[in-house]
Amino acid sequence: MIGWCAAVLKRVLITMPSLEDQGGVANFFNSVLPHFPKGKVTTLEIGGTRKSGGLLHPFIDQIRFRRTVKNLLPALIHLNPSLNPKSFFRDGLFAWQGKKYGATLVVFWRGWDKNFEVEIEKKYMWFFHQAFAHSDAFIVLSSEFEQKLRDWGVKTPIYQETTSVADELIKGFDVQGKWTDVDRLSQIKILFLARLERVKGVFETIHAFKLLVDKGFPVYLTIAGDGKIRQELEKFARFLNLPPQLVNFTGDIRGDDKISVFAKHHIFCFPTYHGEGMPNSVLEAMAFGLPVVTRPVGGLRDIFLEGKMGLFVHGKNPVEIAYAIEKLITNRNLMLQMSEFNHNFAKKHFMASNVAKRLLNIYSSTIDAKSKCN
Repeated sequence: MIGWCAAVLKRVLITMPSLEDQGGVANFFNSVLPHFPKGKVTTLEIGGTRKSGGLLHPFIDQIRFRRTVKNLLPALIHLNPSLNPKSFFRDGLFAWQGKKYGATLVVFWRGWDKNFEVEIEKKYMWFFHQAFAHSDAFIVLSSEFEQKLRDWGVKTPIYQETTSVADELIKGFDVQGKWTDVDRLSQIKILFLARLERVKGVFETIHAFKLLVDKGFPVYLTIAGDGKIRQELEKFARFLNLPPQLVNFTGDIRGDDKISVFAKHHIFCFPTYHGEGMPNSVLEAMAFGLPVVTRPVGGLRDIFLEGKMGLFVHGKNPVEIAYAIEKLITNRNLMLQMSEFNHNFAKKHFMASNVAKRLLNIYSSTIDAKSKCN
């Protein structure tokens, strides 16, 4: 906590969704907040997950934000928008209000919708410059996002960060014990874990699994997570005539259930084509020593070492996904090497305690830089 004092810490405000939400931002702060100094940071829950206010909740959020800032007079405000229409305009108004009250402003861009990026450049660049461009610092999850902000004229510091893995999640986990008698494994367990949305590649994962089953590979698939399409997914699995004993839909899992699922599976399949920032589930899978099959989205382009951490697929074709998984399950030694590499890499770079320290240092550096300018 370089440069921090109690007086400053008491005046930090972070906006976030409900910590009970299934999304990546909630997951991030559930893991990071315990490593911030207790009682020194104020959080403001925003968004539709509050389940109050109905259609008026965007206006209520603005009123609550203004009231909180006016009463707290925070030295630093940390916003967590995604580059999508709802979040862009809501958090842009937050940013405008925060600067009006003289707070140091840090904007951490989470997701990044490429289609909306184009819309901003066509229609809403004026809003970006009015609301966000004069923030004191930005945090991004990808070098691609950093470059785009520079292209849009941002001059202030931009930090590249990751999402996080809760330290407690892998407490007591033995990566070598996971692979005892790896050559004798009678069944390879494949895991998909995320909020169930079509753009996360879950249909493609199930279809790829079907191709592996048809080729006679001893595989098992778990779909962990919940969402509006869950029943449609289960219907799709039946349509493909997948034996029900080979596919398990767990619903939303947390705590010990989540730990157990990660620990018992061997490959993580997440061929998402969503506007991801840095998928938490991929980092968690790595921490549990799972080789990963995924797509080069968001920050994964920067941190994912193909051939060491797993394999990239570049399209949505289930045949390509199945082939990538097949390359792993037919080379147990490669799986073991990837497992140990991922576990050690995650422990060094992604644990929440380390991410929290880096965030606090960003806060400190940003406040110091602003005070020197003033």
